[in-house]
Amino acid sequence: MPGRTIAALLVCAASLVLAAPALALDIADASPPSGVVGVPYSYTFSLSPGSGSAGAKWSIDSGVLPPGLRLSSNDRTATVLGTPTQAGSFHFFIKVRDKPGPWVCCTEEDFTINIDVPLGIVNGPDLPAGAVGGAYGYQLATSGGTANSWTITSGSLPAGMSLSPAGALVGTPSQAALAKFTVTAADGSKAAAKEFTLRVTEPVLVSPPVTKPIALGHRFLVAFAAKGGLAPYTWAGVDLPQGVALNPTTGQAGGRPTAPGDVTITVQVTDVLGTTQTASAKVRTVTPLRIVTAKLRPARNGKRFTGRLVTSGGAGPFKLRLVVKPRWLRFDAAHGRLTGTPKLKPRKPRILVKHTAKGTRRVARYRPPVAATYDLYLVATDGIGERTTRKLKLTVRP
Repeated sequence: MPGRTIAALLVCAASLVLAAPALALDIADASPPSGVVGVPYSYTFSLSPGSGSAGAKWSIDSGVLPPGLRLSSNDRTATVLGTPTQAGSFHFFIKVRDKPGPWVCCTEEDFTINIDVPLGIVNGPDLPAGAVGGAYGYQLATSGGTANSWTITSGSLPAGMSLSPAGALVGTPSQAALAKFTVTAADGSKAAAKEFTLRVTEPVLVSPPVTKPIALGHRFLVAFAAKGGLAPYTWAGVDLPQGVALNPTTGQAGGRPTAPGDVTITVQVTDVLGTTQTASAKVRTVTPLRIVTAKLRPARNGKRFTGRLVTSGGAGPFKLRLVVKPRWLRFDAAHGRLTGTPKLKPRKPRILVKHTAKGTRRVARYRPPVAATYDLYLVATDGIGERTTRKLKLTVRP
């Protein structure tokens, strides 16, 4: 009996030694990966091979899981899953309790899960505009990580442009466009996509104004016009003459010249892209229109008369008009010439009574005409609307 008892004890002891490693609880070594806010997360913890028994229960003993995640127990494994809602570093202890019985046992270990903010593209959606023929460069950037790849996933860039692997939009646009495209940036397992709009315009062009001459002492106002580029435009004068000013918003230039001659106005326009263009215009300043002829030579009755009316200053074309004139006088307005033959009527004859031997008779004595004076009113108008008038006297001698 003693020998049989000792043998039984030895068998029991041996069985205890063999069973003990299988019943001791141990969580397999683990390093939970980082997660991203808004991205579904899942990671499974498990018991080490041979440890514990069926029916183990898993729980969070202390600390907290990242908000949005939960622990799901499943016998020898437990899974942390869900969608993180908050970034940060979260430390917690996982506890495992074995199935109740004669070998009740438990263990716990600490873990950390880091939750990162999601990758995002911070630019846009409207990008700085470009100009046809102008060099373009713009760097895209991310938040929540540094993208290691950039790609166009839909749409297309304007002709002549490309997206570099580092996220830079570069090139020289070759034609006007309103491009819409989607850029995707990736940083390992994180990715972000965003739609952009990029406008490419024609180069800014300036149209100089059509100018008219002005009379000295008068004011002028001319307007330059711009198109292309990207409005609004900013105007600036380039060595403007004294007395000439420019409106930086509208492109209107004006002033009052102090001397006759050409006034040259040079302006520069700049659009919001920084492209510039210059243009010039000339305004001719003339002396005021005046009638030079102040007196006409006398005409002789019955003799052909010629004369000329002369003006100075102003700007052509000129128009001359005689408002009042005698019927015999002709006026060539194109050349300012006066021509005609005056015909004055003689005075009423004088009647004389003569007494002779034969009786009395009446005799009419011729009386020559007297000198006549006519008032002529000359109106002169030039091509810019200046007008002047002069009264002239024309005397016809008998």
